[in-house]
Amino acid sequence: MTAEGTERHAAIIRDLEIPVPFDLGLFVAWLQRRRGRGIRLCPFRSGAGMPCGFWIGTAEADCIYYERATSAFHQTHIVTHEIAHMLLGHRGRTPVWQGVARVLAPDLDPELIRLILGRGAYGAREEEEAETLASLILQQPGNPASSMPSAGYEDARVLGRLQHVWGRGSRQAA
Repeated sequence: MTAEGTERHAAIIRDLEIPVPFDLGLFVAWLQRRRGRGIRLCPFRSGAGMPCGFWIGTAEADCIYYERATSAFHQTHIVTHEIAHMLLGHRGRTPVWQGVARVLAPDLDPELIRLILGRGAYGAREEEEAETLASLILQQPGNPASSMPSAGYEDARVLGRLQHVWGRGSRQAA
């Protein structure tokens, strides 16, 4: 991460109201008010080759899809990672996700979908930026994740996969 990237992350963090202890519902509600847009959290079961989370922005609201079959901690991290893409202003390659959007959100008129963002639609730099920002959000002093060691992008991907596998027996979010 460059010094410019580090400062950008620090500026974003300073501008956020992050609840302590971290509460995803409160954080999303604050973010909705700040952005003036609804945010819908949508659990789904990813299949082979599908990302465990992605963001679809429509004219009316932002929909964040996250893996249902993983631990509550991993679900929170997935959602926070997608929020980080939003906060960083990332814009994924839309054509890759048109099919995914139609499967997961068939009621959306394709003309209304203006942003479709998913982990597979970003470059490594954007993924690293979002992963870093999500980790920083969750590691603010006083939050449970703040005592966890920080991981780089590759380490975070491996840890995420392990959590996905080992977290299947954990408490499931609705």
